[in-house]
Amino acid sequence: MEVHIYLKGNKVPFIYKGDRIDVLDFVMNNIKYKQIRYFKKGFSKSELVEEESIVKIVKVDKVDM
Repeated sequence: MEVHIYLKGNKVPFIYKGDRIDVLDFVMNNIKYKQIRYFKKGFSKSELVEEESIVKIVKVDKVDM
């Protein structure tokens, strides 16, 4: 699974890859964020992205052949 996140001012998306990806709403100090949690082989990583800077989020499901 992949999630492509396009940010203002960037033509190339940030790509997150993993077995499972969660995109959650998160508020801290009255600032809205998207929390991206991605899981790969039993391990997880998390990043916060300010919601105002996000232009588009695209989910890509890959099928292995």
